[in-house]
Amino acid sequence: MFLSADLLDRIHSRADEVDKNNVFPDEDLKELKDAGYLTAYVPKEYGGGGLTTEEICVEQTRLAQAAPSTALAINMHQIIVGLGRHLVANGVDSGKQILEGAMAGDVFAFGISEPGNDLVLFGSISEARPDGEGGYSFHGLKVFTSLSPVWTKLMTFARDDTGEDGPHSVFAILNREDGGFTIKDDWDTLGMRG
Repeated sequence: MFLSADLLDRIHSRADEVDKNNVFPDEDLKELKDAGYLTAYVPKEYGGGGLTTEEICVEQTRLAQAAPSTALAINMHQIIVGLGRHLVANGVDSGKQILEGAMAGDVFAFGISEPGNDLVLFGSISEARPDGEGGYSFHGLKVFTSLSPVWTKLMTFARDDTGEDGPHSVFAILNREDGGFTIKDDWDTLGMRG
């Protein structure tokens, strides 16, 4: 087991107050970072804990038993790390930036869900506008981005309708320090407030 019983007990002792007060579980995140949990799923060859998918799922389940909202938030980071693993394992070098970023202390969030869009990863209602220089600007509303108060990198996507060969999904990792977005403080869902 990666997460110690003592750590999970401390996280569990704060879970009720986090939900009751609709606050982000900052202390949980700090302790999980200090324990190396945000790099636990990074392969050993990149300096991480090297947990397998099955092992990270077991740890996430244990974390969810201690504090569901903390586990949900951290799961978003682990999903992006898993994507990096998948890309690298399949010869896509761009996945290295995720694994190296996690090792450098980046906290990844998953900005994919949109209000009224049941397609999730199969199609966006947000717009990806080509900037004429090989890049894009993104325009739309994302919801359910659990690590909003603390992420340093945001995985997101939108649709580019400008090409003659049909719409294309455009994925990007945004840097928090670059700005160009607004985070609303209106998340209030019982049981997931943290």
